[in-house]
Amino acid sequence: MNAASTSPLELAAARYGKTATDLTPLGAFESDVYAFAADGGEAILKVISPSHRTPAAVQAEVDWLLALVAEGVPVAAPLRSSAGRHVELVPGADGPTVLVAFRRAPGALSRPGDWTPLRLESWGALLGRLQAHSRGWRPPGPCRGTLLEQTYLARAAEICGADEELAAAATALLERARPWLDGSGDAGLVHADLHHGNVLLHGEEWTAIDFDDCAYGSYAFDLAMPLYYAVRAEAAREADAVAAEFLPPLLTGLRRHAPLPAGGAEALAVCLEARQAELYLAIKHKLPPERWNESTRR
Repeated sequence: MNAASTSPLELAAARYGKTATDLTPLGAFESDVYAFAADGGEAILKVISPSHRTPAAVQAEVDWLLALVAEGVPVAAPLRSSAGRHVELVPGADGPTVLVAFRRAPGALSRPGDWTPLRLESWGALLGRLQAHSRGWRPPGPCRGTLLEQTYLARAAEICGADEELAAAATALLERARPWLDGSGDAGLVHADLHHGNVLLHGEEWTAIDFDDCAYGSYAFDLAMPLYYAVRAEAAREADAVAAEFLPPLLTGLRRHAPLPAGGAEALAVCLEARQAELYLAIKHKLPPERWNESTRR
C-alpha cells in the first residue's frame, strides 16, 4: 500500500486489517467514530485529531481501561491492532492522527423512562467502582492531565472573541471551579463524563464507554456529570424534581464501593455550573451558528 496515495481513513482501517469500506460511520464531534467487524464480534474505532488528544493521553486512557478490565469492572475493552498495539498512529500534515479500537460493549443507550431506582443504583455502583479503583491505582506509563488543563473555560478569551463580558464571566467561574478541576483535594483519575450517553444498559447492568474526557479532578465533578445530563434530558420538568428522583438511588449505589465525594451540595453546584458554561463554549468553538439546534441552544 502506497501511503502517499492512500486516504487517511484507508490507512487507519489497514491498521486493523480492514479497508475503509469495512468501516461504518457512527458520528463525529471531537473524534470520528466507526464500527467494524473484528475477530470475536463487533468493534469500535476512534480516529482522533492530534489537536484533540496526544498519543500519550490516549495511551494513558487505554492503560486505565486495561486495569479496569483486569479488575472485572464493566467497561469497553481496548483491542489490539494487527501489529499488536493498543494505540496506533497515522501520519498527517498537522501531526499524527491517533487510533484506538474497542470491543463493542453489549447493550444500548437509555432514556429517562428506563431509569428505575434499581437501575440508577446500579449506575451509581458503576461510578463508585470507577472511583474506588482510581483511589488505589497508579498508571504504569503516561498520565492524563487535569480537568483544569482541558476545560474550555480556560480558553474563554480565545473562544468568546469580542464578547468581553462573556469571557470575563467564564474566567470568574473558572476561578470558583478551580479547586474541583485542578486535581487537588479529594481527587483522582475520573471518567468525568459518565452520563446516560456514555453508559450502555444491558438487562439490568451497565457498561461504561467513552473515557475520552478522563482526567485528574475531583470526585465531586465526576458525580455531577450524570446529574447534569439527567436534568437536561428532562428539560420539561423542574430541575429540583429530577434531581430528587435521580440522585438518592445513584448515591446509594456509589456508596457501596466508594465514599461520598468531598464538598457536598456546594461542590456539585459549582461543577454543574462549570459544565453548563464549558458545554456552551465547546459548542461555540466546534460548531458554526448555522449548525446550532434547539438542543445546543438550551
